[in-house]
Amino acid sequence: MSTPLLITGASGQIGRWLLHALLRLEPARPLVLALRDPAVQLESLRRWLSGRGIAGPGLARLAAHPYRLEDTASARALVRELRPDTLLHLAARFEWGLDANEARRAQLQATEALWEAQTDPQGHAGRFVALGGYMTQHRPQLDKLGIHVGRPVDWQRIYRRIGGYEASKLETQFHMSALARRLGRPWLCVHPATVCGHSVEGELPAHAALYALCRQLLRGRLQALPGSPRHQLPLVSVDQVAGFLARLALDPQVRSGDFLLMDPASPPVHDLIRKLAGALGVRAPRLALPLAVMQGLLRVPGVAAWSGASAEGLDFLIQDPDFNTGPAEALSQRWGLPPTPLPQALAATARFVARDCARQPPGTRVA
Repeated sequence: MSTPLLITGASGQIGRWLLHALLRLEPARPLVLALRDPAVQLESLRRWLSGRGIAGPGLARLAAHPYRLEDTASARALVRELRPDTLLHLAARFEWGLDANEARRAQLQATEALWEAQTDPQGHAGRFVALGGYMTQHRPQLDKLGIHVGRPVDWQRIYRRIGGYEASKLETQFHMSALARRLGRPWLCVHPATVCGHSVEGELPAHAALYALCRQLLRGRLQALPGSPRHQLPLVSVDQVAGFLARLALDPQVRSGDFLLMDPASPPVHDLIRKLAGALGVRAPRLALPLAVMQGLLRVPGVAAWSGASAEGLDFLIQDPDFNTGPAEALSQRWGLPPTPLPQALAATARFVARDCARQPPGTRVA
């Protein structure tokens, strides 16, 4: 029997489509899912996959074990018990306003515990695939924050500056890269841009950035365009991310490296908002505000809750998209993974959010 793959975060947006891709590519491979509520979440995932063409034999190969991001001892024990060939760590705590300790426990400490157990040369020394983020690969932003390899970093200042969620993602990436170099073990991480919905279904969770943006437009809560015409929100479709992760999981030749997934057709954010507004059948704002002004307004009590936006979220808009997508593109070409048309994915995303918002009862909280 094939050795199992262990996946955390399989119930999330990327995780669901990763399961779908894996079961299409290699239906005989056992998949073990580390879930917060295994019985309930596994049944929900089976129904979701069944509704998208995955038949009974593939669903029967899904197994689940309890897992909590904060319980690092149990996480290590689970890895040592299962000895998976490859561990894909997708679980994270996505939430604005996290304090530094909460964020570190959920991101850095959880990742380190799983990685240490999975790559231990005294153990089974399996492959570990982490899910990072595109801002960890954006050198201009790292320079602005004072993050340089081999130099001391004032992480407390960075947590105060950009918030717990993104600061913990940055700290995890640089801590784990340094730890891997020091111990002589591989570090393998995939860094997606902002993820939009599936290119056909458009399905997107309500906490996702593009869902919130579409919802603001639908409800007339976006009063101004953020930033300048040069600002960009790098994008990638969820099917592109899932397809890449699935093939990476099944390719034992790739054991280390950082791979950035970003669609080169990502439009400037003003154009993005206009395209989404057109797909939604609403008007886009005409006024533009500098990011610093908009962030200041969103910190006024009540404004963020009313608008459905976040000051932290605006830090993901960049003016100088200096990224290296070459390594990921080379792997995709070797695997024969075609690119997903971004305009199609954006249109599908807008349609999904419009339908989903229409189903919500009046008075549903926006934020």
